[in-house]
Amino acid sequence: MSIALTHFAFGALCMTLLLAYLPVRTRYFMALSVASCVWAMMPDFWRVSPVYETALRNLGHSAFGYVFWLHPLFDKADASDSYRLAAVMVGVYFLVGMLYAERHQDEPMLRVDVERFRNW
Repeated sequence: MSIALTHFAFGALCMTLLLAYLPVRTRYFMALSVASCVWAMMPDFWRVSPVYETALRNLGHSAFGYVFWLHPLFDKADASDSYRLAAVMVGVYFLVGMLYAERHQDEPMLRVDVERFRNW
């Protein structure tokens, strides 16, 4: 089992990379990043909400668990709950976030390429 910070940082990292390379620009970058973090930690919600405890616990260890940003992969790779993997993941996310911010600092909040659609 990997600690929650590892899943949280990997979810944010994946969404940052998706938004960096998809041709979509939005002002809701932070909201999408937080939603991606919550999505990455979804199989561990059985610890917080005992309503669907067995269903969520089984989901995290099934093949469907990989839909949640490779959640079971980190749980198997980091069986000792090490803080080192979490620190590395946060560091990588920090670097990718800085590169993303530097790359998109002069762009408008929402950009639509109208000329491309007119010539279509």
